[in-house]
Amino acid sequence: MNLIKELQEKKGFSDSERTIADYLLRHSRLLPSMTTRQLAKKTYTSSAAIVRFCQKLGFGGYTEFCVEFLAQMIQYIESPYGMELSMTDRDSVHSILEKVTRLEIDAMQETYRMLNPADFVRAFAILQKTSHIDFYAMDNNLDIANMAVSGFIMANKCSTVHPAMTMQYLQATGAPKDHVGFLISRTGENRMLIDIARLLKMRGNPVLLITGKKDSTLGSLADVAFPVASVKTMEELGPRVFLMGAKYVMDVLFAVLMTRVDFHNAQEKESWLSQHFHY
Repeated sequence: MNLIKELQEKKGFSDSERTIADYLLRHSRLLPSMTTRQLAKKTYTSSAAIVRFCQKLGFGGYTEFCVEFLAQMIQYIESPYGMELSMTDRDSVHSILEKVTRLEIDAMQETYRMLNPADFVRAFAILQKTSHIDFYAMDNNLDIANMAVSGFIMANKCSTVHPAMTMQYLQATGAPKDHVGFLISRTGENRMLIDIARLLKMRGNPVLLITGKKDSTLGSLADVAFPVASVKTMEELGPRVFLMGAKYVMDVLFAVLMTRVDFHNAQEKESWLSQHFHY
């Protein structure tokens, strides 16, 4: 029985049962010390409603439910995507469609839970002081950098993206001190990017980072590090999940920057682009 999945999907749940499920998923660490009365107070229900909810899920009572729920939650936290999302040659196109959809939705929700609004405030303060952002990334992560460029230009932030690693090294060596270095690394341990980050720090350039592992070498070097969800297994999809989370962070940063841009100026840019380019 996948209890976590059942609580997430809430199929056949009443409004009060949805409230209970949402609270349990968000505050699972508090459950070991909570009585049915305390949980009822937090969810604006009753002790009887809590017991009925546990019985509806197939448990004899609240205590039995708590034991199983906490055991599954620990496993879920360690591996939120679960082995059931692994794809094999036995999967139909329909099942693969469902699994990829679930994987991406779970990844977005996990990234949302990992992000701290205070980090966006700090990054915005850094970006406000610059008119130029230099991106440093490799392989698929360059796709995110290239996608971010057009958005940041609309927010009056020029950006530089070099696909060649040699050019990225040269860029870091000669970057003016008012340029912001924006690194993208899933592992946070790419040796070349670590060298670049150390060079930027030595030169006094601010460093922003998007990574799947905040407690990494790059994470320790960044002024602001945004953690996003990734997948350790399923190597083909793992980078794709990370890229989706990285794009999400870029979209939020772009939205924050655009709130400070003159609306008329932005409209003029969009109008000019639509007249001269067809895309």
